[in-house]
Amino acid sequence: MGVSTSYPTNWKDFEAYARNQLARTWNVDLAPRRVLVGGSVSWKFDLVSQNLRVVGDAKWLKNIRVPAAKWQGIAEYIWLLQKVDADRVFLVFGQDVEVPERYLSRVRPITAPVEFYYLGPSGLRVL
Repeated sequence: MGVSTSYPTNWKDFEAYARNQLARTWNVDLAPRRVLVGGSVSWKFDLVSQNLRVVGDAKWLKNIRVPAAKWQGIAEYIWLLQKVDADRVFLVFGQDVEVPERYLSRVRPITAPVEFYYLGPSGLRVL
């Protein structure tokens, strides 16, 4: 059973879609793997290279008027990724680009070195 090339309609399919698209774009095998955060806490991320040098997570979030709970989840993953020893750390969003755009408009200066992407029906976009 191959990975669908049509844009997904749920979080689970988006995770697989993002894994496939980013693996091809960056020419690296990505899979869910555990990584040490801060050198001591094991955490499972959705999109991790075999050598653990590329570490990221997929987020499938719908925009709502007051997305405080969603923003807390994004903040948690930024914080975790900032403590991972890797060459590239990132979050890739699907479904609604307004969620990461609104979030980043408030906190962009404190998110380094985490990279942000939106993977929509038209392809990958750096945020």
